[in-house]
Amino acid sequence: MADLRAFLRAVFGVERVAAWLVAGAALALVLTVATATGGSLLLGPPAATFDGTYDASENAVTITHAGGDRITAGEVTLAITNATGDQTTTVVWTRASDDPLGEGNSVTVDDPTVDSDGDGNYFDGDRTVEFPVTEGATVTINWTGRPFGAPEATTVTLDTDEVTE
Repeated sequence: MADLRAFLRAVFGVERVAAWLVAGAALALVLTVATATGGSLLLGPPAATFDGTYDASENAVTITHAGGDRITAGEVTLAITNATGDQTTTVVWTRASDDPLGEGNSVTVDDPTVDSDGDGNYFDGDRTVEFPVTEGATVTINWTGRPFGAPEATTVTLDTDEVTE
């Protein structure tokens, strides 16, 4: 009987139960993070599509998340290249880096040549570039992040939109 009691104490001792509880909590945390990101942390970079709409009267392009994975907005940048291809400016999607970016979220990029609302401030979009945003310009949507287990951060092009009327 003493051997059975010693065996049960060894198998079900307080230390072992505590260790199993800690391991279970750690596993639950990992699974929560993985599912909250749509699995993209475990599978690699996110997959998302974006649509661009151009307003020629305002020289502005609006980029909208059209579907796919939710992304942390601070990991997304837009590289806008003018129509002649000799100027490129990179802007962040949002300055609030932890904001979630999902289907329907959008950002408008304009240029300093048009004051679309007539208030004397030519920076009317969410972001502004130094050159005219005209037909033929391109917007490349990039994600920079570190997939789970990757040795370093990587940049991936999620989508590219050409500015057309």
